[in-house]
Amino acid sequence: MADSSHGYIRDRRGCRHWGPYGAAGLLLRKGSRFLLQRRSWRVHHGRSWSIPGGALRAGESPLDGARREFTEELGAVPALRHLHTHVDDHGGWAYHTIVADLLEPLSPLRGDGEGTAYRWCDVTEIAGLRLHPGFAATWPQLPSELHSTGDTPT
Repeated sequence: MADSSHGYIRDRRGCRHWGPYGAAGLLLRKGSRFLLQRRSWRVHHGRSWSIPGGALRAGESPLDGARREFTEELGAVPALRHLHTHVDDHGGWAYHTIVADLLEPLSPLRGDGEGTAYRWCDVTEIAGLRLHPGFAATWPQLPSELHSTGDTPT
């Protein structure tokens, strides 16, 4: 069976996006640090830093899609505590950034080749990285409570 999550779609503004059902990514927080992945030079916006993520499948929830994409790109997702979902709605297409606390150790693996490296970054480090344009636009829109440990946005 063909994977129906592939292909481009145009939003109401005429911009092209990969994945006809939208996309989702997982931003993990451990203490005051966040896990970012450096994108391979072979993918769109290569060599930029972002979060593991990608196209949703038909009927897949953003959380399930973000977990699946994380597993494909960095290995099994450990236990998490969901904190926040940011929806970047483009009019007919949306990217869901799922923010979660890591509740157990994580041992990222080399996955499907979409990423070339990963690292835990604090808020000031993130500001100095070459970010994927979508993540660069989303990062400052996340609730400020996420930038400190132990707080859960409502």
